[in-house]
Amino acid sequence: MKVGITGASGFLGTAIMAEGKSRGWTVVAYSRGGHPVERADETRPLVEPECIDLAGIDALIHLAGEPIAGIWTEDKKRRIRESRLDLTSGLVKAMGRLPGGSRPAVFVSASAIGYYGDRADEWLDEESDVGFGFLPAVCRDWEGASSAAEKLAVRVVNPRIGLVMGREGFLKRIRTIFKLGLGGRLGRGNQWMSWIHVRDLACLFAECVENGSIHGRVNCVSPRPVTNREFTTVYARVLARPAIFPVPAFLLKRLPGGMGSLFLDSQRVEPVVMRSFDFEWSFPDLESALRDIERKSRA
Repeated sequence: MKVGITGASGFLGTAIMAEGKSRGWTVVAYSRGGHPVERADETRPLVEPECIDLAGIDALIHLAGEPIAGIWTEDKKRRIRESRLDLTSGLVKAMGRLPGGSRPAVFVSASAIGYYGDRADEWLDEESDVGFGFLPAVCRDWEGASSAAEKLAVRVVNPRIGLVMGREGFLKRIRTIFKLGLGGRLGRGNQWMSWIHVRDLACLFAECVENGSIHGRVNCVSPRPVTNREFTTVYARVLARPAIFPVPAFLLKRLPGGMGSLFLDSQRVEPVVMRSFDFEWSFPDLESALRDIERKSRA
Protein backbone atom coordinates (compact mmCIF):
# COMPACT_ATOMS: atom_id res chain seq x y z
CA MET A 1 0.00 0.00 0.00
CA LYS A 2 1.36 3.41 -0.96
CA VAL A 3 0.32 6.01 1.64
CA GLY A 4 0.82 9.75 1.26
CA ILE A 5 1.31 11.84 4.41
CA THR A 6 1.27 15.62 4.66
CA GLY A 7 3.08 16.89 7.73
CA ALA A 8 5.15 13.69 7.72
CA SER A 9 8.21 15.34 9.29
CA GLY A 10 6.31 16.55 12.36
CA PHE A 11 5.92 14.94 15.78
CA LEU A 12 2.79 12.96 14.88
CA GLY A 13 3.69 12.42 11.23
CA THR A 14 6.98 10.77 12.21
CA ALA A 15 5.16 8.35 14.54
CA ILE A 16 2.53 7.48 11.91
CA MET A 17 5.22 6.92 9.30
CA ALA A 18 7.08 4.53 11.62
CA GLU A 19 3.88 2.62 12.39
CA GLY A 20 2.93 2.45 8.72
CA LYS A 21 6.32 1.17 7.63
CA SER A 22 6.12 -1.53 10.30
CA ARG A 23 2.91 -2.63 8.53
CA GLY A 24 4.58 -2.70 5.14
CA TRP A 25 3.43 0.66 3.78
CA THR A 26 5.37 2.55 1.16
CA VAL A 27 5.32 6.11 2.49
CA VAL A 28 5.24 9.19 0.29
CA ALA A 29 5.92 12.33 2.34
CA TYR A 30 4.57 15.67 1.14
CA SER A 31 6.89 18.51 2.11
CA ARG A 32 6.36 22.24 1.57
CA GLY A 33 10.05 22.73 0.96
CA GLY A 34 10.31 19.63 -1.16
CA HIS A 35 13.31 18.48 0.89
CA PRO A 36 13.67 14.72 1.46
CA VAL A 37 11.88 13.56 4.61
CA GLU A 38 13.86 11.12 6.73
CA ARG A 39 12.58 7.52 6.57
CA ALA A 40 10.08 8.28 3.81
CA ASP A 41 10.35 6.14 0.68
CA GLU A 42 9.63 9.16 -1.49
CA THR A 43 9.16 12.89 -0.98
CA ARG A 44 6.93 15.07 -3.15
CA PRO A 45 6.49 18.85 -2.94
CA LEU A 46 3.39 20.19 -1.21
CA VAL A 47 2.75 23.09 -3.53
CA GLU A 48 -0.23 24.95 -5.00
CA PRO A 49 -3.38 22.77 -5.17
CA GLU A 50 -3.32 22.52 -8.94
CA CYS A 51 0.22 21.09 -8.80
CA ILE A 52 -0.10 18.51 -5.98
CA ASP A 53 0.86 15.09 -7.33
CA LEU A 54 -1.32 12.31 -5.89
CA ALA A 55 -0.61 9.80 -8.66
CA GLY A 56 -0.32 6.23 -7.38
CA ILE A 57 -1.42 7.08 -3.83
CA ASP A 58 -3.70 4.42 -2.29
CA ALA A 59 -4.44 6.36 0.91
CA LEU A 60 -3.81 9.95 1.97
CA ILE A 61 -3.22 11.10 5.56
CA HIS A 62 -3.47 14.86 5.98
CA LEU A 63 -1.83 16.43 9.06
CA ALA A 64 -0.29 19.67 7.79
CA GLY A 65 -1.42 23.01 9.18
CA GLU A 66 -0.27 26.07 11.12
CA PRO A 67 0.61 25.02 14.70
CA ILE A 68 -1.98 25.93 17.33
CA ALA A 69 0.75 26.82 19.82
CA GLY A 70 1.85 30.43 19.84
CA ILE A 71 0.37 33.83 20.62
CA TRP A 72 -3.09 34.13 19.08
CA THR A 73 -2.82 37.41 17.24
CA GLU A 74 -5.44 38.00 14.57
CA ASP A 75 -2.83 37.07 11.95
CA LYS A 76 -1.99 33.84 13.80
CA LYS A 77 -5.65 32.87 13.98
CA ARG A 78 -6.06 33.60 10.28
CA ARG A 79 -3.11 31.32 9.48
CA ILE A 80 -4.49 28.57 11.73
CA ARG A 81 -7.79 28.66 9.89
CA GLU A 82 -6.65 29.21 6.32
CA SER A 83 -3.81 26.68 6.44
CA ARG A 84 -6.31 23.97 7.34
CA LEU A 85 -9.21 24.87 5.09
CA ASP A 86 -7.26 25.93 2.01
CA LEU A 87 -4.88 22.98 1.90
CA THR A 88 -7.63 20.45 2.67
CA SER A 89 -9.77 21.85 -0.14
CA GLY A 90 -6.72 21.82 -2.41
CA LEU A 91 -6.08 18.14 -1.73
CA VAL A 92 -9.70 17.31 -2.55
CA LYS A 93 -9.37 19.22 -5.82
CA ALA A 94 -6.17 17.30 -6.60
CA MET A 95 -8.10 14.04 -6.09
CA GLY A 96 -10.82 15.28 -8.39
CA ARG A 97 -8.35 15.76 -11.22
CA LEU A 98 -7.47 12.06 -11.16
CA PRO A 99 -9.51 9.44 -13.03
CA GLY A 100 -12.03 7.73 -10.75
CA GLY A 101 -10.09 4.49 -10.40
CA SER A 102 -6.83 6.29 -9.66
CA ARG A 103 -7.93 8.30 -6.63
CA PRO A 104 -6.89 7.43 -3.08
CA ALA A 105 -9.36 4.99 -1.60
CA VAL A 106 -9.35 6.81 1.75
CA PHE A 107 -8.67 10.36 2.92
CA VAL A 108 -7.76 10.49 6.62
CA SER A 109 -7.92 14.20 7.35
CA ALA A 110 -7.02 15.26 10.89
CA SER A 111 -9.32 17.24 13.13
CA ALA A 112 -9.28 17.86 16.88
CA ILE A 113 -11.42 17.52 19.98
CA GLY A 114 -11.40 21.32 20.00
CA TYR A 115 -14.53 20.72 17.89
CA TYR A 116 -16.52 20.29 21.12
CA GLY A 117 -15.52 23.54 22.80
CA ASP A 118 -15.81 24.00 26.57
CA ARG A 119 -18.28 21.37 27.87
CA ALA A 120 -17.59 21.09 31.64
CA ASP A 121 -18.28 17.51 32.87
CA GLU A 122 -20.39 16.41 29.89
CA TRP A 123 -19.34 13.13 28.27
CA LEU A 124 -18.72 13.74 24.57
CA ASP A 125 -18.88 11.18 21.77
CA GLU A 126 -18.63 11.46 18.01
CA GLU A 127 -22.29 12.47 17.74
CA SER A 128 -22.03 15.37 20.21
CA ASP A 129 -22.78 18.84 18.86
CA VAL A 130 -20.10 21.31 17.85
CA GLY A 131 -19.16 23.86 20.50
CA PHE A 132 -18.84 27.63 20.38
CA GLY A 133 -15.76 29.74 19.72
CA PHE A 134 -12.77 29.94 17.44
CA LEU A 135 -11.44 26.38 17.60
CA PRO A 136 -14.84 24.65 17.28
CA ALA A 137 -15.55 26.76 14.18
CA VAL A 138 -12.17 25.90 12.66
CA CYS A 139 -12.64 22.18 13.32
CA ARG A 140 -16.19 22.20 11.93
CA ASP A 141 -15.13 23.89 8.70
CA TRP A 142 -11.96 21.80 8.45
CA GLU A 143 -13.99 18.61 8.57
CA GLY A 144 -16.46 20.11 6.13
CA ALA A 145 -13.69 20.79 3.63
CA SER A 146 -12.51 17.16 3.76
CA SER A 147 -16.03 15.74 3.43
CA ALA A 148 -16.17 17.05 -0.16
CA ALA A 149 -14.00 14.04 -1.09
CA GLU A 150 -16.98 11.76 -0.42
CA LYS A 151 -18.53 13.02 -3.67
CA LEU A 152 -15.48 11.54 -5.43
CA ALA A 153 -16.22 8.09 -3.94
CA VAL A 154 -13.35 8.48 -1.47
CA ARG A 155 -13.84 7.19 2.08
CA VAL A 156 -13.27 10.08 4.48
CA VAL A 157 -12.19 9.73 8.11
CA ASN A 158 -11.76 12.67 10.50
CA PRO A 159 -9.66 11.65 13.53
CA ARG A 160 -10.47 14.13 16.29
CA ILE A 161 -7.16 14.26 18.09
CA GLY A 162 -6.88 14.83 21.83
CA LEU A 163 -3.85 16.09 23.76
CA VAL A 164 -0.93 14.05 22.42
CA MET A 165 1.55 12.71 24.96
CA GLY A 166 5.08 12.05 23.74
CA ARG A 167 8.63 13.32 24.03
CA GLU A 168 7.75 16.26 21.79
CA GLY A 169 4.71 18.53 21.73
CA PHE A 170 2.85 19.40 24.93
CA LEU A 171 5.13 17.55 27.35
CA LYS A 172 8.26 19.06 25.85
CA ARG A 173 6.87 22.53 26.56
CA ILE A 174 6.10 21.84 30.22
CA ARG A 175 8.74 19.25 31.19
CA THR A 176 11.37 21.74 32.36
CA ILE A 177 8.83 23.70 34.42
CA PHE A 178 7.72 20.54 36.24
CA LYS A 179 11.28 19.28 36.69
CA LEU A 180 12.13 22.56 38.41
CA GLY A 181 9.26 21.98 40.81
CA LEU A 182 7.35 24.95 39.40
CA GLY A 183 4.41 23.03 37.93
CA GLY A 184 0.85 23.37 39.13
CA ARG A 185 -2.78 23.14 38.14
CA LEU A 186 -4.31 25.60 35.70
CA GLY A 187 -7.13 27.60 37.22
CA ARG A 188 -9.17 25.41 39.55
CA GLY A 189 -7.89 22.30 37.75
CA ASN A 190 -11.38 20.88 37.26
CA GLN A 191 -11.26 21.00 33.46
CA TRP A 192 -11.10 17.64 31.72
CA MET A 193 -8.09 16.73 29.59
CA SER A 194 -8.70 14.04 26.96
CA TRP A 195 -5.26 12.77 26.00
CA ILE A 196 -3.54 9.96 24.08
CA HIS A 197 -0.05 8.44 23.89
CA VAL A 198 1.51 9.19 20.51
CA ARG A 199 2.09 5.49 19.79
CA ASP A 200 -1.57 4.69 20.34
CA LEU A 201 -2.50 7.64 18.13
CA ALA A 202 -0.25 6.38 15.33
CA CYS A 203 -1.92 2.97 15.57
CA LEU A 204 -5.36 4.60 15.45
CA PHE A 205 -4.44 6.44 12.26
CA ALA A 206 -3.18 3.21 10.73
CA GLU A 207 -6.45 1.48 11.62
CA CYS A 208 -8.39 4.33 10.01
CA VAL A 209 -6.40 3.75 6.82
CA GLU A 210 -6.62 -0.04 6.74
CA ASN A 211 -10.11 -0.72 8.08
CA GLY A 212 -12.59 0.07 5.32
CA SER A 213 -15.49 0.05 7.79
CA ILE A 214 -14.21 3.14 9.64
CA HIS A 215 -15.50 6.42 8.27
CA GLY A 216 -16.51 9.88 9.45
CA ARG A 217 -15.65 11.29 12.86
CA VAL A 218 -13.40 9.28 15.17
CA ASN A 219 -12.39 10.45 18.65
CA CYS A 220 -8.69 9.68 19.02
CA VAL A 221 -8.21 9.77 22.78
CA SER A 222 -7.49 7.41 25.65
CA PRO A 223 -10.60 5.84 27.20
CA ARG A 224 -9.59 7.40 30.55
CA PRO A 225 -9.58 11.22 30.50
CA VAL A 226 -8.30 13.06 33.57
CA THR A 227 -8.87 16.47 35.10
CA ASN A 228 -6.07 19.01 34.95
CA ARG A 229 -5.66 18.59 38.70
CA GLU A 230 -5.19 14.83 38.24
CA PHE A 231 -2.74 15.34 35.40
CA THR A 232 -0.66 17.72 37.52
CA THR A 233 -0.55 15.26 40.43
CA VAL A 234 0.37 12.28 38.26
CA TYR A 235 3.05 14.06 36.23
CA ALA A 236 4.64 15.47 39.38
CA ARG A 237 4.68 11.95 40.88
CA VAL A 238 6.28 10.48 37.74
CA LEU A 239 9.02 13.16 37.86
CA ALA A 240 9.31 12.94 41.66
CA ARG A 241 8.84 16.69 41.97
CA PRO A 242 6.39 18.92 43.84
CA ALA A 243 3.76 20.78 41.83
CA ILE A 244 2.44 23.53 44.06
CA PHE A 245 2.37 26.64 41.88
CA PRO A 246 -1.09 27.00 40.33
CA VAL A 247 -1.67 29.41 37.46
CA PRO A 248 -4.71 31.60 38.20
CA ALA A 249 -7.50 31.37 35.65
CA PHE A 250 -7.76 35.17 35.34
CA LEU A 251 -4.19 35.30 33.99
CA LEU A 252 -4.92 32.66 31.37
CA LYS A 253 -8.11 34.44 30.35
CA ARG A 254 -6.06 37.57 29.62
CA LEU A 255 -3.98 35.80 26.96
CA PRO A 256 -4.51 37.41 23.54
CA GLY A 257 -7.03 36.19 21.00
CA GLY A 258 -8.88 33.96 23.45
CA MET A 259 -6.04 31.42 23.57
CA GLY A 260 -6.72 30.87 27.25
CA SER A 261 -9.33 28.40 26.02
CA LEU A 262 -6.47 26.02 25.17
CA PHE A 263 -5.74 25.71 28.89
CA LEU A 264 -9.15 26.13 30.50
CA ASP A 265 -11.66 24.45 28.16
CA SER A 266 -13.00 21.16 29.50
CA GLN A 267 -13.47 18.23 27.10
CA ARG A 268 -14.39 14.83 28.54
CA VAL A 269 -14.28 12.75 25.39
CA GLU A 270 -15.17 9.10 24.81
CA PRO A 271 -13.61 7.09 21.93
CA VAL A 272 -16.89 5.33 21.13
CA VAL A 273 -16.12 4.47 17.50
CA MET A 274 -12.77 2.80 18.16
CA ARG A 275 -14.18 0.92 21.13
CA SER A 276 -16.82 -0.48 18.80
CA PHE A 277 -13.99 -1.84 16.62
CA ASP A 278 -12.31 -3.42 19.70
CA PHE A 279 -9.22 -1.25 19.42
CA GLU A 280 -6.72 -2.03 22.20
CA TRP A 281 -4.82 0.89 23.70
CA SER A 282 -1.26 0.12 24.78
CA PHE A 283 -1.43 3.03 27.23
CA PRO A 284 -5.02 3.48 28.41
CA ASP A 285 -4.09 5.17 31.72
CA LEU A 286 -2.13 8.37 32.16
CA GLU A 287 0.53 7.21 34.60
CA SER A 288 1.70 4.28 32.47
CA ALA A 289 1.82 6.59 29.43
CA LEU A 290 3.85 9.28 31.22
CA ARG A 291 6.27 6.75 32.72
CA ASP A 292 6.89 5.22 29.31
CA ILE A 293 7.53 8.64 27.76
CA GLU A 294 9.82 9.88 30.52
CA ARG A 295 11.80 6.64 30.52
CA LYS A 296 12.47 7.07 26.80
CA SER A 297 13.27 10.75 27.27
CA ARG A 298 16.09 9.79 29.62
CA ALA A 299 17.45 7.08 27.29
